[in-house]
Amino acid sequence: MVTKEKAIQKSSPIKQKFSPIKIDALLKRLDLVKHLAESDYWITTEELGALLDFDASLLEWLNQQEPLYSFSWRNFIVTQQGYQNHARMWAIADQPQKPRQVSIAPERKQPLIQPVSNSEAGRIAIVPEPLKLKSEKDEGEVFPSSYFVLENFLSPQELTRFLQYTQSQAAKFVPATISTQDVDYRRTKVLHDFPEFSQLLINRMMAIAPQVVSRLGIQNFTPSSIEAQLTMNNDGNYYKIHNDNGSSDTANRVWTFVYYFHREPKAFTGGELLLYDSKIENNFYVAAKSYKTIQPKNNSVAVFLSRCLHEVLPVSCPSKQFLDSRFAVTGWVRN
Repeated sequence: MVTKEKAIQKSSPIKQKFSPIKIDALLKRLDLVKHLAESDYWITTEELGALLDFDASLLEWLNQQEPLYSFSWRNFIVTQQGYQNHARMWAIADQPQKPRQVSIAPERKQPLIQPVSNSEAGRIAIVPEPLKLKSEKDEGEVFPSSYFVLENFLSPQELTRFLQYTQSQAAKFVPATISTQDVDYRRTKVLHDFPEFSQLLINRMMAIAPQVVSRLGIQNFTPSSIEAQLTMNNDGNYYKIHNDNGSSDTANRVWTFVYYFHREPKAFTGGELLLYDSKIENNFYVAAKSYKTIQPKNNSVAVFLSRCLHEVLPVSCPSKQFLDSRFAVTGWVRN
């Protein structure tokens, strides 16, 4: 004889599937993931699988993905950061409010980056929107400049090939210029065309775009174009304080990345990037007295908002040899 209680249980599969015990376990898991996102701790693929309850086949597939591959899990972004002691390490971050929809699938899909069309070429989108002041006293408020640094951005093999390629292009580097034509404002040499490695770096940056959006606290968007420039800073080179979207032809740059590399042992000193905090004067962002110092660490990339004022301190390179220089690829992502 079927009791009334058993009949209710039989007719209520939802009640059986989503029991209070399972909901409680899910909440605990979400709390753990949230804690990892806030702490910036990295975990291995196996630890990630245990945390998110992935099966063995999915773990095997994840272990085949390139560094900086990202996917979403609920309202979090999970990004492969590289290797430590031969183990793949992953970072977890909160999803932005309007996240890019990335799901785990057998085939990885690269973001599509389209050039600006002729009809859009003359349009300038100001990013970010001008900050509206509540009162005159707000002009003294300091806005910290957000940034983050990722290390081991390229594999050792890719880094070696990039250095060899850079050396082969030494004769093609030309003195850099700026829009104001001030000859004493920037001293460095640049290479504008290096398609094989510029595309490699752009692809890697786009793979972590959800992480960039989350960490810099900006709205998600589809890039209209991405530029990249290879710079060589040798003895006495520098770049005085500036931002990357302060002119009409650069106003739609949203975020900047700088990839540092050099041969070992390091043969130069200096060349640090000073990233200034901001304050507002007459409705314009200007540099505050406070700043962060970013070291040009080999095979690392720094990411920050293009509106932030920054400068490159002078480089000292006693040998003055080309391959002893401080090399960097600077890229700008436009909206």
